[in-house]
Amino acid sequence: MAHDRLKVGIIGFGAMGKMHADQIAYLDHVEIVSVVETFPDNRIAAEKYFNNQGTVVYEDLTVALEASVLDGWIVTSSTKSHIAITKQLLEYGASVLLEKPIGESLESAKSLSNLLKKDPSKLMLGHILLWSKEFLAFKSVVEQAGSLYSMSCARNRSADHRVRYPGESPISLIMVHDLYMVHNLMAGKEPKKFSAQIRNHQLGGMDLALGQLGWENNEFASLVAHFLVPEGLPEEVNADQISAWGDDWMAKMTFGKGEIEFHSRGNSRVIAIDPPTRLGATNYFDDALRSEQECFFEVIKSKASIPLGATYEDACQIQGWVDTFNSLTQDRGAV
Repeated sequence: MAHDRLKVGIIGFGAMGKMHADQIAYLDHVEIVSVVETFPDNRIAAEKYFNNQGTVVYEDLTVALEASVLDGWIVTSSTKSHIAITKQLLEYGASVLLEKPIGESLESAKSLSNLLKKDPSKLMLGHILLWSKEFLAFKSVVEQAGSLYSMSCARNRSADHRVRYPGESPISLIMVHDLYMVHNLMAGKEPKKFSAQIRNHQLGGMDLALGQLGWENNEFASLVAHFLVPEGLPEEVNADQISAWGDDWMAKMTFGKGEIEFHSRGNSRVIAIDPPTRLGATNYFDDALRSEQECFFEVIKSKASIPLGATYEDACQIQGWVDTFNSLTQDRGAV
């Protein structure tokens, strides 16, 4: 690098864009030079956030790209804009961290392929759970336990999500988190069997999705994602969960608790997960986001490789699973 500090930009300054900015503020070797936001309210929020910090807020990406050459861009805009924005960035030769999912369909994601043939490291997918202390601890326990036979994942969200995200399937909106974890636990192996079901709400939209995956060696994963949690329910009651079963063992984790239940051959124990302690990142989400960013910045400097689950190929593979589930819920249910 011709300079000591990495210069980066953020595209999209909604909730996720602000969270990225919050964590980068704790990194002395990185500075946010540009922010691009097309929505007026978010643009005003960005201007207030970066007041007197030297960060320029743009409405137009082309203008931002022509104004300065940055080391990397973080894309946190709406899913429907992901492909067009990422394509423009890659055409400029930029390094990109794209928050999941890669796009709205596998077909659209494939349009980036030619731009990445020369250097696939130019695009890294940001799936925060891949850097989560909780998931990494769970994965370590599963790998040490032995053969993995079955997995079960649950994503629970409040009933108002159906209205807040009109037209969004729980598969694309929240089950995708678990598909990334399952992909990682299965070392990226492609399933041979798919089945999926949804529940259509009488007032419109979907509020429940079920999905099942099967692999050639008789491994299975079952996933549920829904917008059915009643208002006022305590957070700990509806927390997301992941479980795994193998040869006479099982492991279960409730996200946010910082512990894993493990049972094997009559022995049971609770495995504590080290809590996050870094300044500004004292919960598991913020800590994982910081780690995701640091990984991206190391990739930019050619000091690290993109990990399993965060490559373009991985993103296309998982988008294919999402597309298959969505297709099955509209068609025949299983393949």
